[in-house]
Amino acid sequence: MNQVLLFAALLIAFLYLGSSFLVPFVFGIFFAILMAPLSRYLENKLGFNRIFSSLTSTLVVFLAAGSILFLFVYQINMFVSDISSSQEEIQSFIKNIQERIASATNFSVEEQEKFWEKRSKGFIETAQPYITGLFGSIFSTLGNFLIMLIYVFLLLLYRHKITEFAMMYTKREKKGEIKEILHKTGLVVFQYLFGRIKVMAILAVLYIITFLIFDLPYAILLTIFGALITVVPYIGPLVSGILPVLFAAIFFNDMQKTLIFAAIVLTIQLVESYVLEPLIMGKQVNLNPLVIIVAIIIGGMVWGLAGMILFVPIFAMFRIISDHTSGLEPVGFLVSDTEEEKD
Repeated sequence: MNQVLLFAALLIAFLYLGSSFLVPFVFGIFFAILMAPLSRYLENKLGFNRIFSSLTSTLVVFLAAGSILFLFVYQINMFVSDISSSQEEIQSFIKNIQERIASATNFSVEEQEKFWEKRSKGFIETAQPYITGLFGSIFSTLGNFLIMLIYVFLLLLYRHKITEFAMMYTKREKKGEIKEILHKTGLVVFQYLFGRIKVMAILAVLYIITFLIFDLPYAILLTIFGALITVVPYIGPLVSGILPVLFAAIFFNDMQKTLIFAAIVLTIQLVESYVLEPLIMGKQVNLNPLVIIVAIIIGGMVWGLAGMILFVPIFAMFRIISDHTSGLEPVGFLVSDTEEEKD
């Protein structure tokens, strides 16, 4: 037990201290696994050599992710530019909330304004470092994105060599089992990412149709954010649904219209969580909900938002390795979503 705890502590320290290298590298591994079928198709069916197939697959990642990132940043810039013209709606929403609070608690609007006025300066001073850090993280993200693309290209280029390297350190009688582990871990990452992309795409279509029908301001921005944030299990869908409802409460003057909009968004969220995800993604990850929550929390503590995204498939890979490693089978059973122990 002491050895296990020591290993876990050293592993977490390694992941935390090496985050600047590990985060783009792990993203690179996952995207390389996702694009490997395309690279193989270009080589086997279209006759591309390894360099051009890897370069083309990396270019697909760059164009897809880069286009979404560019559109998202452009929409944020429009939102910031237009925020001054929306002050009247925001002030009206705040005033309505204040009046409701006053009627429910006898805490008058004037007292509320004095209360917030005393704390506004401290809030601004507290928020300034976070805003500065946000801009810094944006530039850091762009840098990591370019580094990740390099990793994707090189991992696709040398994918067979990496596999052969792993085989060289494997005993002859274990080679078949190691190949099966590599295949299953690669498959679970591919199915998780590709399934997640399909769910996000369908969710984005449902969102944009709903937002345009109700004429919700900043529909494209909310659609992109709402679809992307769902990549974080449990937490993402909650934020994805709350934000558009909040915008509707601010910009819609009709309470009935806001309630109908909120009901439709809730329905979309239920369809995404209980229909689309089980139908498209199935049980590829095969982790029980408790382990998924633990993975999200540990990932957020170690790697921030990137860890909340990456640690779920990483835990799924660890489950597969545990199932095929002598002495770790109970761990694989504990973290899996299997109710009965396998024979």
